[in-house]
Amino acid sequence: MFSSSLLAVQRRPNPLNLKSARRIVCVLVDGLGAQNVLERSGHAPWLTAQLGSGAITHAGFPSTTSANIASFATGLTPGEHGFIGHQVFDRVFDEKVNLLTGWNERTDPEIWQPFDTVSEQAAQAGVACHVIGPQEYRHSGYTRATMREAEYLAAESVAERFDVAMEVLSSGNESITYLYIPELDKYGHKHGWQSQGWANLLEDLDAQLAKFAASLPKDCGLVVTADHGMIDSLPEQRLVIDDYVDRGGLLEWFGGDTRVAYLYLKDPGASLSFQRDLEHANGIFQTIATTDAIAANWFGPVGELAQQRMPELMLLARSNFTLFHSVYSKKRSIEMTAHHGGLSSNELRIPLIRVGI
Repeated sequence: MFSSSLLAVQRRPNPLNLKSARRIVCVLVDGLGAQNVLERSGHAPWLTAQLGSGAITHAGFPSTTSANIASFATGLTPGEHGFIGHQVFDRVFDEKVNLLTGWNERTDPEIWQPFDTVSEQAAQAGVACHVIGPQEYRHSGYTRATMREAEYLAAESVAERFDVAMEVLSSGNESITYLYIPELDKYGHKHGWQSQGWANLLEDLDAQLAKFAASLPKDCGLVVTADHGMIDSLPEQRLVIDDYVDRGGLLEWFGGDTRVAYLYLKDPGASLSFQRDLEHANGIFQTIATTDAIAANWFGPVGELAQQRMPELMLLARSNFTLFHSVYSKKRSIEMTAHHGGLSSNELRIPLIRVGI
């Protein structure tokens, strides 16, 4: 979406066939699945009307923030940019990293994600690029990995972010702007997307979007999308699976996400037998050899960086189950209500709404 927006501002053909515009704002709402909106349609009349006209696409796999915002920011697939999941083990760097928040003095985001970002491409082309989001993300490692060379405009409330975006659109310069809204994802993780509080946030967002879309200046455009949707997992559906994966002492690390666990093995040659040993748990999760997922193009084309971060096996949670390990999973993760990462329609189907372009 962001790369197509840059091309549209440059009046060049683009994968989304966006019409040319001088300034485009891309609103990315973390966790706003199309199914989630449609099932709470009474709280989101503007969004529902847009989705009803077919403005829906699919997030990439895994359906998680670190992978899909990196794709938004680079125009590359997870297999290309190397941010293949939420928590990954890079055997070359010998680092086990939460790619969203786990940066430290040993992990340089510009080495972990070395490819040109859309924001860097915009700078090279003389097109202004802005990021509008909460102050807490201004200097994060993830922002450095994904939005290099962009001007970061901090605004704390959703309404303030839209006000800042309108100021950008009212200027005379050609520009692309990424407006980030994390509130629904954060609230959903804690309380669930089916909660009344989540519906209230959706209602407020819908009103802001409707107002903003109706006030777009001439020759400006708006794109609304998301990085993934969400499912709610009841306490009895949150499974600690140590007994399944610890047998034989083969587990090197348990990463990935709550809906798709990544198993890194001490002996990669044992992956087939390990996979067979897990077949009896098929009602809880499907065990996937990562080589099969790569062959099926789940990650898109896979380059060297992504390859060295791939697990041997992936456990894809069935139904609304979520998967945890007592040693490697954090308590706050186990206590979350809404989750994502898997292949269900609630997790994968996301908006792709365009106004004016």
